Amino acid sequence: MDVVASLGCVVCRRDSGVIAPCHVHHIAEGSSKRSDFMVAGLCHYHHVSPYGLHGMGVRAFLSANKLPTEYHLIELVNKYRAEDRV
Repeated sequence: MDVVASLGCVVCRRDSGVIAPCHVHHIAEGSSKRSDFMVAGLCHYHHVSPYGLHGMGVRAFLSANKLPTEYHLIELVNKYRAEDRV
């Protein structure tokens, strides 16, 4: 999870190239158990603000940020891990 946090907010990084400090967000469908291997970094704005995933709800957040599914955040994590070689 430290490696994911070091990548910064994946949405900020994708949209503006900025590595913004982030919270580690657990990805899971519904109320299923969360895994520490299914996480992505989201800044305060993209995570818990009124415009964030928890503020808007998953569907609205995905639509507003042009993400097909919440799991696409994992693809971004993997992309930035490869770029940063971590």
